[in-house]
Amino acid sequence: MWAQRLIGLPSPAADTFGLTDLIEHLGTPTFPAKLFRTTFDWAKASHLTAFAFEPHQRPRVVLAENTGMAPIARGVADQYCRDYWRHDLANRVLPQINREGRQSWILHTQASEIAHSDYRRSCYTSVSLDHRVSLIETKGNRALRINIYRSEGEGFTNEDIQRIAERGHLLLALTRRHADYGLADRRHSFGYYRDRLAGVAPVLTQRETEVCAAIILGLTSEGISLELGVRLNTVLTYKKRAYARLGISSQNELMRLVLN
Repeated sequence: MWAQRLIGLPSPAADTFGLTDLIEHLGTPTFPAKLFRTTFDWAKASHLTAFAFEPHQRPRVVLAENTGMAPIARGVADQYCRDYWRHDLANRVLPQINREGRQSWILHTQASEIAHSDYRRSCYTSVSLDHRVSLIETKGNRALRINIYRSEGEGFTNEDIQRIAERGHLLLALTRRHADYGLADRRHSFGYYRDRLAGVAPVLTQRETEVCAAIILGLTSEGISLELGVRLNTVLTYKKRAYARLGISSQNELMRLVLN
């Protein structure tokens, strides 16, 4: 593993890589694909992902894009957030960071360096990825990570890493702003409450989390059944199990747990 702090401003050439088009699409569903296409032009990435890290929660996927026809990056990113983010080698950089101000780092890792076999297989070898360059920005106890991946046999040269570093602050700023817009749009949405529950109540299964998120939004059990495509009795079972795991008995208690 190789890491260094990002210092200084982007080079003049780095300021012009499709910047106008990217700014115009910030906060929209088209931004991730546009950022990936732009990044691919100069970084030749197979996958591009970004995650937002907040205290006491699982990471949140900001974007996940890949080459090829099948959109596999999002599934890998979701699994990373659910099962493997604690095993990420990038976590080793965090103790070096002064939490008082904003800092940025660039990190190069390979799949062969990952000791956790399930993480290595699920997030790298099963999708033919090998090398990763990560841009990490921290401010206080929050962090943003952008990961640029290449496939097996297509490693990053020193020149490639330098090129990414020159654009690092710009990529982080754009992605941070997109993440902020996305979070604002998701307030009081099903996805927002589902992600909040995943962070504050990791004991819940995926289905229990979805049922609880729908309950917070005010859906009836019948409405949840239609929304999730499961039987009414199944919804009631998920609700009963979730409440038991959380030690609560009402919607109000569930809302207090999530909102506090």
